[in-house]
This record gives sequence, C-alpha cells and structure tokens, in this order.
Amino acid sequence: MKTKTFFVALLCLIFAVTGCVPTSELYIGKPVTSAPIIEFQKAEITAGTWQTFDVTINYTYTVSGGLIEIAGQGELSQHYQMMYNRVRTMRVYLFLLDADAIILQTAEIQAFLMSTEDKFTFNIPFKANESMKGFSFGYRGVASDMDGQTYFDSLP
Repeated sequence: MKTKTFFVALLCLIFAVTGCVPTSELYIGKPVTSAPIIEFQKAEITAGTWQTFDVTINYTYTVSGGLIEIAGQGELSQHYQMMYNRVRTMRVYLFLLDADAIILQTAEIQAFLMSTEDKFTFNIPFKANESMKGFSFGYRGVASDMDGQTYFDSLP
C-alpha cells in the first residue's frame, strides 16, 4: 500500500513540475508567419505602428549596446470598439525573432482591458544578442456585448 501511495504521489509531483511552464515560453522556436515583422534598424530611436485587423500597437524601440528596449501603447481596432463593449480576456505577447522569423525570446505584455476602448502600455528591456534581428507581437482575446462574444487571435 505504501508503495502504491508513493508512486501516485511521485506521478502527481512530476505532473505538477512539468506543467509549470509560462504560456509565453510555449512559442519559443516557432516561426511568425501571419503577423507583421519589424526588423531592427541602426537608428538611435525607432518608432512605428504594428497593425492587424484586431489590434494596433504604436511602438518605439532603442538598440543600445547589449540592450534592446521596446515600449508602446496598444488598443483594439475600430471594429471591436464599434461592435463590442467589453473585453473578457486579452493576452498580448512580444516576440523577439531571428533572421528567419523564428521566436528566440518572448515576454507577456500586461493588457488589462475592461472596455474595448481601453488601451494598454508597455516598456520591456531585453539583453540583446547577435541573432536577434527583429520583433513581432501576438495576442489572443475575447470581446463581448449583450448579444454574445467573439474570439480573436494571432499567434504562431
């Protein structure tokens, strides 16, 4: 009986330890194929807009020595602002990419949106390395109104 209890406890421990991977790390090694990709430029400060049908993110970044700092503000597109009034969930990710658009590193951006008109801001520093050539974003969310809800995402 003790052996069976020990075995069951060991299996539970193994499942608990292996299940503790942050969601953002699940994308490392996957290619970004359906979202805009921003290649790093040599300029001191670079600004731009990353946009899909669902989300618009205005960003700035600096590449200085061994550090990359990406900051910005994002919001849902006009479609969601006009058709829905509430955001049930929203997860936004920043992906650092190599020359082949393979994800090398990720960070989850805290996007606490209640209304479809809310905005989220971020400022994320990374240690740079030679293989980092650009970045992109990904997201998954649910918007709702009195008549129902809709799911939207753009993830690798």
